Amino acid sequence: MKQKYFEDVNGLKLIVKHRRSAVFFEGIANIEKPNIYKGNDHRSYICITELKRTYTFSGEIFQELCDYCNQIAFESWSIFTPKPIDGLGAEYDDYYDKDFDNNGRLSISELGMDIEGPYTQLKSDGEVVRLIKFNKRKFESFLYDLNRIVS
Repeated sequence: MKQKYFEDVNGLKLIVKHRRSAVFFEGIANIEKPNIYKGNDHRSYICITELKRTYTFSGEIFQELCDYCNQIAFESWSIFTPKPIDGLGAEYDDYYDKDFDNNGRLSISELGMDIEGPYTQLKSDGEVVRLIKFNKRKFESFLYDLNRIVS
């Protein structure tokens, strides 16, 4: 799996990974931080506050991220066309991650993103956490919106 890091103005790193048929946004979490969400039942899960990220990029880095996403789209899928959200399968802003049986969220703004990864990620999986996993249709709508904001 190929990956690239993008650092925001506050030093927070967004890891963009891709392989055939999928693109992932990941981050680094402090797995030592205790998870007090819902008491002892969630001790083995990464603290929910470690799965919420607000990235604020410089104009240059945000453009680089946009360009990179456009590039990897064609490496991940042979036919790819950015297009607007037109149904439930295309929504990336509130998505269901079946690997974690939980929801996540993503919103983009002029020079940044707010991402909340699915909260049922185990500490034993390490400090790199998944923030979002894109399938083709979700990435098409994400890239459509990202390209509109950057241009």
